[in-house]
Amino acid sequence: MTAPDTSSPFTSSGEARSRRRRRVFYAICLFSLLLGLATGLGLGLAKDGDLELSRMTAWSFAAIGGLLIGGVSFWFYKWADEVEVKDNLWANTFGMHVAFAVGIPWAILAEMGHASDLSLSIVFLLMAGSAALYYSAVKLWRMI
Repeated sequence: MTAPDTSSPFTSSGEARSRRRRRVFYAICLFSLLLGLATGLGLGLAKDGDLELSRMTAWSFAAIGGLLIGGVSFWFYKWADEVEVKDNLWANTFGMHVAFAVGIPWAILAEMGHASDLSLSIVFLLMAGSAALYYSAVKLWRMI
């Protein structure tokens, strides 16, 4: 009799799978925090003039960052179960709807001269923040 394969989070069950999923989730969170910290420090140093980047180096960092974000996202969705994927897709959809509901009227009003120029940073923060808020609310609701 052979022992079951426990190398994948999809082949084992029970507490071992739950612990493994939690470890993977924490690893993704830690990696994302470190990537965000490195990006923020790099952008801050570049803005202050302390970090001189050529155009090719800056584009290389942008490409590497995009590939890392895409890779972590692919890895996460491959690892996540159906409920987790559904929660993420609904949160992302909610965030996009908030961005459209704020960004499009703001752009129209700015074009007509009734509002200040559209700030993509604010629209992006509203989109990401509303998606994170929705996702957190769903997770907290399920914990109750």
